[in-house]
Amino acid sequence: MRKKNGIAVLMAAVLTMTSVLPVAGADFSAGAEYVEEPAELEVFVGEEEQKPEEEKPEEMPESEEEAVFSSEVEFTDEEEEPELFSSAAKANTSASKITSCQGYSKGKIRIQAKVAATVKSVDQYYYLFAVNPYTQKLGKKIAKVEKPDGKDKVITFMLETAGHPEYVLSQYAIGVKTKKANKISSYTRISDTSYVSYPEKTASNQDAYALPATKKGLQTTNFQELKNTKSKTAFFNLPVSILLTKNAETVPYKYNGKTYYFNKIGGYTNLVSQCNKNGIQVTGQIILDYTSATKSLTATGRQVSGANYYAWNTKNTASRLKMEALFSFIGELFGSKNCYVSNWILGNEVNTPKPWHYAGNMSKADFIANYSDTFRSLYNAVRSKKAGTRVFICVDHYWNMTVQGYAAKDLVDSFARRIKTLQKGVNWNLAYHAYPFPLTDPRFWSGKNSHLMTNSSSSGVISLNNLNALTNYIKKTYGSNTRILLSEQGFTSTKGQEVQAAALSLGYYIAACNPMVDGFIIRSYADASHEVAQGLAMGIKGKKAFQVFTNMDSSKGLSYTKTYLTKQVGKKWSSKVPNYSTKRLYSMYRVS
Repeated sequence: MRKKNGIAVLMAAVLTMTSVLPVAGADFSAGAEYVEEPAELEVFVGEEEQKPEEEKPEEMPESEEEAVFSSEVEFTDEEEEPELFSSAAKANTSASKITSCQGYSKGKIRIQAKVAATVKSVDQYYYLFAVNPYTQKLGKKIAKVEKPDGKDKVITFMLETAGHPEYVLSQYAIGVKTKKANKISSYTRISDTSYVSYPEKTASNQDAYALPATKKGLQTTNFQELKNTKSKTAFFNLPVSILLTKNAETVPYKYNGKTYYFNKIGGYTNLVSQCNKNGIQVTGQIILDYTSATKSLTATGRQVSGANYYAWNTKNTASRLKMEALFSFIGELFGSKNCYVSNWILGNEVNTPKPWHYAGNMSKADFIANYSDTFRSLYNAVRSKKAGTRVFICVDHYWNMTVQGYAAKDLVDSFARRIKTLQKGVNWNLAYHAYPFPLTDPRFWSGKNSHLMTNSSSSGVISLNNLNALTNYIKKTYGSNTRILLSEQGFTSTKGQEVQAAALSLGYYIAACNPMVDGFIIRSYADASHEVAQGLAMGIKGKKAFQVFTNMDSSKGLSYTKTYLTKQVGKKWSSKVPNYSTKRLYSMYRVS
């Protein structure tokens, strides 16, 4: 659709910003190659587990993938079926049902299952297992409880998440031991599977979501630019390769019994802490770029020309666990009371995957499943560290048009259906790019291409002039708790600085007066040379738009914007702002 501002590589306390678009596969790690040291896997036991009788250590397969999720649970012809405790209930996946699997309180998860009748096995325990979400086969044995006597009994497992961040991200099932040998294939699954819902209840940081004073935001990694423009929200891109850069800031991080090595990215944490101290909300967008360090994390495993960012590899066990570990690390890094990100966005314009979320030749169903699985992992990881964190999906303005992928509405609806089946209570949100159409003409109010931009949810394109078509649809279909960020906005000055200033003013006022929108974030502080060459001069530095942007959300904002609005849009410009109210222009007008 367009080229992006470059990603600032922030290390230590140095905060700089580049405007150069990375070519596909650009190495954000500045040549530093990530080296992952091997570590042995452990078998975790839940805190509530009772002392077992003396038994031999469980045998674990040698390969890393097999070690986490073993394959067989059936009897083999060579093995003699052991004697089982007498019972009418056979060991199969319908013998019990998980009735609750959710965050219970700080640092605690409670999993409950109903067992209709005592299930046959070689001992007197029911076991809780983590399962492979793709094969649904039993993996790690987490905890056990004694079998209660009688029918229709409820069994409960309480897990302590301290030291075990993987507990919040895992999928669980109940099993019994049907063979005497001490290996994973001696157990049989006797229940359905479940992820952990309401992960925020386990968070040590229970601070609520904090709204900024107004909806105005700026994409930058330069704190001084935020101060100069009196911005209320800071937005930054976070390329995954930076987290894998090996240098003095690299630290060990243990997840699921394995030690990974991630970078503390001090420049980013310093920026976020500064924003937190100054009442500036922070939004981060996680993008998977391609380098030698990130190759195994990408769905394709190969670099493709024209692909700037990639979908995640969620099917390979080792890659998925590393992804989960990264998300958990991010949650901890930016989830404390003094250094926290309020909004996380997963990927960029994922409905246009070829340039922005490349997934190879995946079918649409597989693509939606892949993105939903990745989103669920990020959601649980960050909300289990800071309860009030919001997580967003991201689409462009091609609402019912297909350009290099999927229509935005189709992706949103498909994702919503999929995530609902994966995990209960996921409160997802939408990061939307309501750019003018076409991008080279900022006069979105002109009526040009009006046949493509209607006030209906069937509109081909949704820009700022018909933003209500988006917000009305989201509110009606998914409720007002599904919040919207206009996370990437921009208006070129190639049609004149006064036109840019008017577009910026009117666009912001439309967002400010829409109660479903929580943010209006412009993406360019200064012009980028490669964009200027394409007819896009979206920066505000040194232009009339600078004073407009700096002051448009203040009580005196109209004195900076009205002249441009009247001259470029017309004397009745306010009629183009649904729900217009002067007070709403300099406050946080929204619905809860």
